[in-house]
Amino acid sequence: MHILSILFPPGNTSRRQWVLTFLAVFAIIIPSAYLGRDVITPAIAQAQAEERGLDTSSGPTGNWEYWSLYRRTQALCTGWCAAGGVVLGIGLCMSLEHLLEKRDRRMALPRNDLERWILGTYANFALYYGNVPERMEEKGPMKFLSRRANRDAVWTYNPNTPLYLGGRPRDEENQKMAAQDLKDSWNINGLQGLLDVVEYMSAGEGLAQCGDQAGRAWQLCRSAQLLGLAYLAGWLSREEMVSRSCLVGKTIQGTFRDWEEMNDSYMAGYERWARRNRLSQGMIQARQRIQRDLQSRKDSPYRLPWLLNLEPSYWVRRGKMERDLG
Repeated sequence: MHILSILFPPGNTSRRQWVLTFLAVFAIIIPSAYLGRDVITPAIAQAQAEERGLDTSSGPTGNWEYWSLYRRTQALCTGWCAAGGVVLGIGLCMSLEHLLEKRDRRMALPRNDLERWILGTYANFALYYGNVPERMEEKGPMKFLSRRANRDAVWTYNPNTPLYLGGRPRDEENQKMAAQDLKDSWNINGLQGLLDVVEYMSAGEGLAQCGDQAGRAWQLCRSAQLLGLAYLAGWLSREEMVSRSCLVGKTIQGTFRDWEEMNDSYMAGYERWARRNRLSQGMIQARQRIQRDLQSRKDSPYRLPWLLNLEPSYWVRRGKMERDLG
């Protein structure tokens, strides 16, 4: 059986999983088979032949009975060693994949209060996005989920979902998903297009034309959300995402009194948008539930001061001081 079909579902295999599989095949399974055939077989066959009093001086080819014994032993040893290699290879692949997934999750978790504050500006979306299935299988190949048509039917919410920058762990599948979503939902095909949209919504006409706080929150919080998605998609480095998000964050601090006003305004803006786009009442209630849960989470960004220092250089110096102090 193909090791890849054992480890990973067909049609949903990442480049990293292919690399791990080939590592297992060429570094463990094939060498294990050769070990059984060329090292273990001669030793066992020699011992068995001597027990039976067979002439082994001319090697396996010099004695038909010894040759038959050697071939049977070779088949068994090669098979058993290859099978052991498969088991070892699967274990190695699964262990490495687990370690790499943990790394991906760590890369998407906020590292300090500045990043937690930034994430707080779009935490409602982040928890929603973190619970959207990566893909759903239709007839034929795996296809990206069409959320506009299917999200009401397939979306379920786990209140214990971690708060990730961009909403999801920064692995290969989620990078593809974020890029596809930006294209499908925003008609954004690259970094420059995304930065143009952020500029329009956070400092340009998109913000200037807003007539109330709900509209301003909808524009500003989604600007930070887009920068988080750009980081998830691999378009922005962590440092650049933080730097650009701080510019948006300063505008948010100057527009709203506190977290409560920003969140209430954002939810009002979301509900207005949802009704205009004919989303179900159940979907609106789900986002309202997320907002309630965010208030009580132990890692809630809303526990941070509203007027937190949003200068990235300050947090770089602070992090360096903390490392120097041990």
